[in-house]
Amino acid sequence: MNEIILIILIGLSLLIIFSLTKLLDKNGLCYALLILDVLGYILSFKITSVFKMNINTSIIPLISSFTCLYILLIKYGNKDINKIIKITLYSNIIFGLIILITNYYIPALTETISINIQETFEYNNKILIFYPLAVLLGQYCINKIYGYVTLIQNNIFLSVILTYIISAVIYIIIYYLVGYINILSLRDSLYLGITSYIIGICITLINIAFIYVINRKKVKKWEILF
Repeated sequence: MNEIILIILIGLSLLIIFSLTKLLDKNGLCYALLILDVLGYILSFKITSVFKMNINTSIIPLISSFTCLYILLIKYGNKDINKIIKITLYSNIIFGLIILITNYYIPALTETISINIQETFEYNNKILIFYPLAVLLGQYCINKIYGYVTLIQNNIFLSVILTYIISAVIYIIIYYLVGYINILSLRDSLYLGITSYIIGICITLINIAFIYVINRKKVKKWEILF
């Protein structure tokens, strides 16, 4: 059942990107990135099992948000990427503050949903901090690494795969090994990070086919900025 949900989430994520891109072009890609990022933030509190592996479900919309970033880099270059990354960070901070504020609402005596949500956020409060930080570093690394890779070769498939393999390591270290301190044991955090990394590669491979469909232009020339 979880495998079916995984496939549905991948399909819905790609549908969001496709629909908004067709409607609003570049702005649609930015909106899709923000929507998927917030969705990933929400799902970052959920761990599930697929194909006998435990994964953090945020990896699904997160990889799709990275896909938006790849498409933006391929079609439009890296001129406005830093602005988009900042907007993503600000939206994550605002969303995190909203979660914190609503977490302190006093629920009614007969209310059980609010109590369950409150316990979830209180127990996993480090995720509220480290998820936006991990996403920020992941997006920054994608921007820089993709630029360097495309200077060496002009193949979209290799560029995206190599960029994910390298940048995701940094994301895994920040989010799973640091963000889950005192939530999971180091061994369980490492296992969760590795399995999510593997699933992320599989989703990236699927999304590369989508990138080829939605993008027909060649890779842009790059200007590496720090």
